[in-house]
Amino acid sequence: RLSSLGDVLLCAPTMRALCNRFPEERIDFLVASQFEEAAKLLPGIDQIIVFNKNEGWRGLLRLRRLLSRRYEIIVDLQNSLRSAFLRTFCFPLLWSKASRYRFRRWLLIRFKKNYYKKVLPVPLRYVDSVDTFGAKDDGLGLELVNIDTDPDTTRKNLVILCPGAKHATKKWPKENWKTLAESIKESGFTLVVCGVQSEAEVCREIAGDGEVWIDAPLAHIGALMKSSAAVVCHDSGLMHLATGVGARTVALFGPTVEEFGFFPFRGRSIVLQQQLACRPCSAFGADKCPLHHHNCMRLTTPDNVMQALREVSSRHDHE
Repeated sequence: RLSSLGDVLLCAPTMRALCNRFPEERIDFLVASQFEEAAKLLPGIDQIIVFNKNEGWRGLLRLRRLLSRRYEIIVDLQNSLRSAFLRTFCFPLLWSKASRYRFRRWLLIRFKKNYYKKVLPVPLRYVDSVDTFGAKDDGLGLELVNIDTDPDTTRKNLVILCPGAKHATKKWPKENWKTLAESIKESGFTLVVCGVQSEAEVCREIAGDGEVWIDAPLAHIGALMKSSAAVVCHDSGLMHLATGVGARTVALFGPTVEEFGFFPFRGRSIVLQQQLACRPCSAFGADKCPLHHHNCMRLTTPDNVMQALREVSSRHDHE
């Protein structure tokens, strides 16, 4: 799986399925260089092979020479032109690929015609790709590994906000985040806001006098999430990190829908979304709302999120 933080984390059940099916075999994982840190959180990997996509086709040909005729099985969870080239011309004895349902997704976006036979989460689509080898789903969640222990074990009343997302239409309005942050602090919770360097200014503005974590290692963020009362996030890679460590999660969904397979996987979560005729409008989000109103995110209020936050965090007392 070459790209995307969330998509790499969603490979965890497939890695366990392969390990359970082939306990004595070597399993390597190929990933783009910028997501090597995410691959380290997956179980059962003997070696992570890193590919720099900036090297283009020349680098891909070099990688093909490195991997050629080394593997009995290649499992292609990316299912792109680049990964198809590798799975074909590295000459494994067997290969399989994950289904992406591109045509069904396009019909749902373009014509609002739903031809998905059932809602199948992406992790299970990945596991289905190895079913032909006898590898089966174990019924667990992501169960990410190598998560650091939070050195501050006193943070029992902590709420983490993750206001970032790759695409603008997946983002809840900044003013809503600021209102939510104030409500969280007024309710007696401790607040931490997490983001990447490009989101640093927004995160600090939302946090106010709360704590801000910028570009922290994923294992550290995962540990903090694991010990928290709850996490609030968009449809993003950090949402999958939160569910992968068992954190209680409130997820805000807008332009995308459950049929695409990216809802929190087997986690203790609440998804907030608006039932609108214009949803879904894109597969992964976009730079701007096609109808210029962004109601899918704007109509979810800070009060809605605060209510969901109280509900999901109260489960801490019973689990």
